[in-house]
Amino acid sequence: MIRVNLLEGTAEHRVSVQKTKVAARRGQQLFMIAAALGLFAVATGVDHLWTNRAHAAAKTDLAAEEAEAKKLEGDIKRKNDLEAELKEVEERIKIIKQLRAEQKGPVAMMSAINERMPGGQADFRLETIVQKGAHLQIVGSSVNQQVIADFSRQLEFSNGLFTNVMLSVEGKEVKAEDVIDRKENDKPDKKASDKAEKKEPEEVITARVFQFTIDLDYNKPRAEGDKEKDKDKPATPAAAK
Repeated sequence: MIRVNLLEGTAEHRVSVQKTKVAARRGQQLFMIAAALGLFAVATGVDHLWTNRAHAAAKTDLAAEEAEAKKLEGDIKRKNDLEAELKEVEERIKIIKQLRAEQKGPVAMMSAINERMPGGQADFRLETIVQKGAHLQIVGSSVNQQVIADFSRQLEFSNGLFTNVMLSVEGKEVKAEDVIDRKENDKPDKKASDKAEKKEPEEVITARVFQFTIDLDYNKPRAEGDKEKDKDKPATPAAAK
C-alpha cells in the first residue's frame, strides 16, 4: 500500500502561492511606481510647456509695454520741447511789444504835450522839457497866468498818462518890446525886415511875464501783456480805497 504525504504537498503549494502573491505584490508596486513616475514626467512636461508659453507671453507683453513706454517718453519729450518753444516765442513777443511800447513812448509823450498846449493867439512858450526816468520837468513862460493854469490842468486830466502834476509860477517884469518880439518870433511868416523897421521907444515900458515850471510823472504806454497782468493782480488796500 502506497502512502502519500499530503502535508508536504500542501506546504509546498502554500509556499508557491505565497511566492506568487509576493511577486504579484512587487509587480503591482513596480507598476504603481512606474505609473507615478510617468504621471510626474507628464505633469513636469506639461508644466514646463505651460511655463515656457507663459514666459514667452510675458516677454511679448513686456516688449509691448516697453515699446509703449518709449513712445510715451517720446511724446512727453516732444510735449516738453513744444512747451519750451512756446514759452520762448511768448518771451520774444513780450520783448518785442515792450520795445515797441518804449519806442512809441517819447513820441506819445510829445504828442500828448503838444495836444494840450493852448492854441489860437495865446502868448505861450515852452522853453525846455527835461526827462529823468519817469519824471518830467516842463519849463516855459506866458504873459497870461490863466493860460498856464489851463495847460497844467490839461496835463493833469490826461487819463493817467501824466500824474502827480505840480505847478509853480513866478512873475517877472520885462520890457514890453521883448513881449512884442516874442509874439513876432512865433509867427512863421515873419520877415527880418519887419524887425529892422521897428523904432526904439522913447521910454521903457514894462510888462509882466510869468515863468512856470511843471513837475510831473510820465506813465509811458505799456505792452498789452503787462496790462493784462496788471488786471489779474489783486487790488492793493490803497487802490481799494
